[in-house]
Amino acid sequence: MAAAAHNMAAAAHSMAAAAEHMLTPFMAGCRRIRQFASEHCLTDRPHSMLWLAKGYALAASMYASQIWGTRYMKQGAEMDCPLQTVHMCSLKGILGAKRTTLNWSVLRECGQEPLLFYWFRAAVRFYNALSIMLFAVIVARLPRSSRLILQ
Repeated sequence: MAAAAHNMAAAAHSMAAAAEHMLTPFMAGCRRIRQFASEHCLTDRPHSMLWLAKGYALAASMYASQIWGTRYMKQGAEMDCPLQTVHMCSLKGILGAKRTTLNWSVLRECGQEPLLFYWFRAAVRFYNALSIMLFAVIVARLPRSSRLILQ
């Protein structure tokens, strides 16, 4: 019983570590956005910066989120992920808002959702793809006479 609890704690720790490791590509995406914006004189256009953030930084935060993001897919945990914290700081910086501004207000102003919603959608797509593959494997292993029933 104690070993099972230890394994669960270790798994939770490794999921948290995986989420923290996603900060590096996310920050690289944010740096690329700032670099692109300064090269093309877009720093004074928040709507352009937000559009770029959605394209670069959001895509960087999605890598393997179906696995490590599940820890944050529960009610009330929307802002618990360190990646979400950095994302909020980035959005507040783009808008020029104070750090004490409410996160939900900033998200609404930017027309974005918490990263959790994007991760949840990716997890559902991943699950559906696995279900379809599993069904195909089961059908392939059935005798031909049983396959006619499923069609």
